[in-house]
Amino acid sequence: MTPRQTFLCLRNLLLRDARHVLLSDRILVQQASNKSIPQCSFVRTYHQTAPVMFYRRFLDRGKGKVKKKKKEEEDQEIDAKIVEEKLTQLEKVKKPGYKIRIPTYESTTDRYINRIFKKAEEQGEKTEETFNTAIKIYKLNAGLYVRGHIEFGDLALSKLEEYELQYNLEVYKMIFSIFPEGKYLPKSKVDAEFIPFPRQQDAALRVLTKMFDNGVIPDEEFGRMIISRFSQRSKVFTRFQRMLYWMPKFKHMNPWPVPRPPPKDPTQLAVMALKRMSFDLETKITVVNDPRDSCSGKFIASAQSPKQIELLSKHPPSKPIIVEGEHYVYLRKVSQKVFVLKTDREGELPGEEPDYYKAMEEEEDEEMFDFVTPLEEEEQTAIVPKKSVHEQEDGTVYGMCITSDSSKESVQDWIQFLQTNNPALEHIPVLFRIRDADFLLNETLKHEEEE
Repeated sequence: MTPRQTFLCLRNLLLRDARHVLLSDRILVQQASNKSIPQCSFVRTYHQTAPVMFYRRFLDRGKGKVKKKKKEEEDQEIDAKIVEEKLTQLEKVKKPGYKIRIPTYESTTDRYINRIFKKAEEQGEKTEETFNTAIKIYKLNAGLYVRGHIEFGDLALSKLEEYELQYNLEVYKMIFSIFPEGKYLPKSKVDAEFIPFPRQQDAALRVLTKMFDNGVIPDEEFGRMIISRFSQRSKVFTRFQRMLYWMPKFKHMNPWPVPRPPPKDPTQLAVMALKRMSFDLETKITVVNDPRDSCSGKFIASAQSPKQIELLSKHPPSKPIIVEGEHYVYLRKVSQKVFVLKTDREGELPGEEPDYYKAMEEEEDEEMFDFVTPLEEEEQTAIVPKKSVHEQEDGTVYGMCITSDSSKESVQDWIQFLQTNNPALEHIPVLFRIRDADFLLNETLKHEEEE
């Protein structure tokens, strides 16, 4: 038999059984109506076979969908009524004042860590003791898994400048002790080559880079702490070895060392900056208080050597002298503004002369055949005196100064002070080229943006 024939046979069987069931149902209903028996009390005498049940479900398939649609529509009507009732209730009640909440993107760990430092700061001022108490509070409440120690370490590093502890080695040890011992050790040499726990190692490297930026040299105890937490084959230990090798060598190479931390007294900073700027070892640095108001704390730090005094005495009175400024000098992260007393550049640029290049070519041609044989005696030439350190290409430097407020009035007072040791200054005109360095920087940036 073909598949079509088999399908037709099955359909005919189903229809026959269904017709038989429907006829039997009708007969039972008629008998019940004649005997005045309730229609719900009769019992079907036929046996519902599987094909019959399947056919009934097939016939009732559309009725179920209609019922579901009706239920959904009823539910929607009920929901709409509830919403209308709530809206009417809200309109009757006055709206209370409310605050707009700005969403914060801090996680729960960040909030918890910030609270630790706030609690420690409430107890006292920002000192080393309060910093250490904040770290101890975190260790006590960290638990077994020490969650959030990376975030706490980054926050502690950012707080070092506020507490003025960026040059203290013991504080860095306290921060590094947050990392748990024995938890991030590699299982083998091969495991160590693939850099296990990279996030934790990067956090430890941030501690070492902060130490390197502030010039803090680690010791052997710090190395043992690294070995117990990340092993000798980690990136952290290699960085520690390089710091331990190079930093002591570069520590004492500066001929004008600046202490860590730098002094807060402005007069000491001015003297240190002038020592760094002056190349002559015989330079004398004098600090003078403001003659107008000695109690205000204003001062003038002047630097001048005996050779500069000699050069200034030989300066012709017809040529003016220039005061240039402001020039920045940095001591660590503290800037000082320096003013320079100097002459203008001597002569014009060689390119402005019309026959300059021709004259140079003629001189080269003459010198080509102007040589001396070993049998001839050399002619005596004049001895040219060697220029001093203060005589530069852009002019001769006669002195430098740093004032407390970097104003033009304070620079004028400095010129009057120099006249005591340099009487020739009274007859030489002085020009001032004082410009704000910040203003010049902004102007150059604007010019670059326009280009």
